[in-house]
Amino acid sequence: MSAISGLVRLACLCGGLIVMAMLGGCHSTPSPIIVGDTYTNIQYEYSLTIPRGWEPVEAFPEPMKYLDALADVDNCSLLLYNEESGGLIAIMNSANRVAYDEYFDIRAEQWDKILLRLKVALEQDLENVTFKHEVRTENLHTTQQNYFVNQYAYKPERVYRIETSFEVDAQRVHFNFDSYLFPCRNTRSCEAIIILTCLEDDLAHNQSAYREVLLSLRAHDYFE
Repeated sequence: MSAISGLVRLACLCGGLIVMAMLGGCHSTPSPIIVGDTYTNIQYEYSLTIPRGWEPVEAFPEPMKYLDALADVDNCSLLLYNEESGGLIAIMNSANRVAYDEYFDIRAEQWDKILLRLKVALEQDLENVTFKHEVRTENLHTTQQNYFVNQYAYKPERVYRIETSFEVDAQRVHFNFDSYLFPCRNTRSCEAIIILTCLEDDLAHNQSAYREVLLSLRAHDYFE
């Protein structure tokens, strides 16, 4: 199992534990659209802002070809690249048949165990890995409250964050993973994992744009 592809296997609800299974495209659902600086994904019911200077791309840029061995570009709903800052922002999505409130029964300790399995996978595949994570299960309730206020445009709150770095070809690479769970498709739940990757030396140049994307994320109840 490759390290970042391992994230795909570690993140969906299966037997009460999170184990994400990425779904293929749904031909009956409208394709994602970009209007101005807003990206909208109707299949997974969310929108976000594309920061100035960041361009949608269909493949990993040449300076990031190391990603070919770590991740499958087909699992990403959106790739944004900034050539000047050397950063890539990727959004991965999943949807499952589990009702959103069933996530409330998953203890923070269970999330910790699952995320630490990713740490083990990274350490097996990569060199000199640093890894830290944070789980905020209380944000599941906050997201639901936001949904009740206005399900047509509400703010999902982050459930977990992972910050990791490792060495590739004598260069230190940085990764951020921020995961958002929210109600979708009436009785189901969706997850958006927003990722930032760049060289460690370029991290400061990319953090503000990454924060802009995280803060702009909005979920929408398109399926009635």
